[in-house]
Amino acid sequence: MTAEPPPPPADHADLADLRKDAPPHAAEDNPGPTTPSWIRELDMALTVYPQVLLTGNVRDQYLLPDDHAAGSSGTLAPYSLGGVIESMCAARGYGAIAFVDQVNDHIALLRLTATPEQVPRVIRDFVERDERWRRGGGQGADGADGADGSGEDDGEPDMMDRLRDTMVGVVQHPGPPIALVVPYAGRIGSPQAPAAGEVARLLAAAEELGHVARPVQGATAVTPYNTVFWVVERQEELPREFAVGSRALRVINVPQPPHDQRLAAARHVVGGLARYQAATGGPSLTDDETEVAAKALADSSHGMGSSEVMAIGRMALDRSIPVQRLDEAARLYRIGVLDNPWATAALRERIAGGEEFLNSRVIGQPHAVRRTLEIFMRSAAGLNGAQASSSPSRPRGTLFLSGPTGVGKTELAKGVAEMILGKDARPIRFDMSEFAEEHARDRLIGAPPGFVGHDAGGELTNAVRANPMSVLLFDEIDKANPRLFDLFLQILEDGRLTDGRGATVYFTECVLIFTSNLGVKAVVADDPANGAAGEGTGATEAAGDGAGGTGAGGTGAGGTRAGGTGATAPRTTKREFNRHDESALVRQGLREAFDDFFNDQIKRPELRNRFGDNFIPMDFMQEKWVPRILDKAIASVAARVQEVHGAALTLSDDAWEVLRVEATRRLDHGGRGVLTAVESALVNPLAKEVFRTPPRRGERIEVVAVEGDGDGEGYRLEVERWPG
Repeated sequence: MTAEPPPPPADHADLADLRKDAPPHAAEDNPGPTTPSWIRELDMALTVYPQVLLTGNVRDQYLLPDDHAAGSSGTLAPYSLGGVIESMCAARGYGAIAFVDQVNDHIALLRLTATPEQVPRVIRDFVERDERWRRGGGQGADGADGADGSGEDDGEPDMMDRLRDTMVGVVQHPGPPIALVVPYAGRIGSPQAPAAGEVARLLAAAEELGHVARPVQGATAVTPYNTVFWVVERQEELPREFAVGSRALRVINVPQPPHDQRLAAARHVVGGLARYQAATGGPSLTDDETEVAAKALADSSHGMGSSEVMAIGRMALDRSIPVQRLDEAARLYRIGVLDNPWATAALRERIAGGEEFLNSRVIGQPHAVRRTLEIFMRSAAGLNGAQASSSPSRPRGTLFLSGPTGVGKTELAKGVAEMILGKDARPIRFDMSEFAEEHARDRLIGAPPGFVGHDAGGELTNAVRANPMSVLLFDEIDKANPRLFDLFLQILEDGRLTDGRGATVYFTECVLIFTSNLGVKAVVADDPANGAAGEGTGATEAAGDGAGGTGAGGTGAGGTRAGGTGATAPRTTKREFNRHDESALVRQGLREAFDDFFNDQIKRPELRNRFGDNFIPMDFMQEKWVPRILDKAIASVAARVQEVHGAALTLSDDAWEVLRVEATRRLDHGGRGVLTAVESALVNPLAKEVFRTPPRRGERIEVVAVEGDGDGEGYRLEVERWPG
């Protein structure tokens, strides 16, 4: 059915706002955005290319000067892509625009300057047939089912044939210029399977028509083509046979709006909300306050389209969110979570007392705990990334924990989750050693269309979509396939990912924790005064024979240097760090290994830079921390005995001392070695005892002595038991 727009002025002067040589109108105190470059490129393409492919942000609204705002040239109005094309074509003197309407399954016609007789006959026929069909309520003019009233199928062509016939009629039309818009070109065929039947004929005709098309008579000095506009969000959605590389086709990417365009949309929204707020008894805002609110909305809507910025305004009005808090409305729109835990007094209190809490969870890492809390204090204060003009959508916190096994990296992640999200919260853990294969990327974000598992989505994106506020633990990140680091770069920079189904998942409220033991094996200079590689490591070898003298054997760094002078000097070897090394030396080695991994091994220095100062080295477990870890482990065993059997478990001083010695002997394995000692020397023999003689409720059990060793027949317990 023909849609008649309001008649434009004869010279179309009001449409010149969208021309590349006309600056956009705006109020003098708030300069508007410059005309987007893709619109200027589109204006150029109309006289040079018979076909145009528009991709990218094509479903957005574009805030541009209002062509029909009578006498108000400074007014900005939202335009759809169809509206932009209409204005551009009208300014170039096009006679009409035909739109493929896939909702109503017909060709819709918008006449600009052309008379009905100047419209291609094939379009007129389709429009008239659709009009008869509509007036007949889905039947012919006399009430019969067929369009001719006969009740018979009149051979109505399907949509692909109608589109092909329309395209032929448009391209071969002598003038005035006619445009054809195909708004959902990605639905014509499959990008995975070869085109066949009507689709193949359509695509072949489109490619040929692009090469035989010629400019037609228009209202401007440089005559345009009868242009075919193809519109698709992602170029990979197009059928294989679509002639993307044709010289007759101009591919124009419509980008996400930059900051100045989002700011113009934010001013549009804030101005309306401020007027409504004042009219309904709310506080009136000064111009400066309005501008501050607009800038806050523009900053917090990073990565969104202009239509989403305007949707935030509607949501703020619906939820009664004041203008001064539109950044919170943007957060609500982005992740759909009403409550912001980062703004609550409860979280601030937990972070304030976090040092005591985390040190009770992760024993022996006071340095790592302090560094961790500094990062989350920054996030709670709203200053995350404040030193740079970076995306406000970045995750709330990022940690890279590096250190030897068993020192509490995973336990620290669990403590962070509980501190931020509340009691019993746990991080969502991904063992990155399971993602070493190249196809592992699909496991995280989902398989692309046409591949097995596409409908299931990705493990990572599904988890964050279900829990927008999460602590994500990526364990042993150095074992992941290097291709996965591109995903992490996008998360750390923009705070979002697009999954295999094309849906965007936001990580704005997430905390990301990466763990690694990179650098535990490092190249170090041995110190002769300290017995080379350190106590008990066995990492160094005796110096070899030298010219003119022999090297001394033994375990020290000794040995004579070449020439037989007998002088000793530091020697560089590759060995594992151990708990006897200085903490500063270990931290330096871990940091160097971290830099080397990202700079040289996977060649992603930009990702290393995104971590910034959030790299946290964790120290080796020292002997002074053994009693605290041991007491905590024994208390856990006693609590389990009480819970399961209702009995009280205690240890004598002698038994405790045996456990301490055994735990210290296994301290090279970190805190996990202490727990292993408790399991071997206490839990296992205790299990035998309670299995053979189950305790009664209220009974007291004291471990008087621990005998044996872990290398022979194992440990035995001497216990005394008292009834309750």
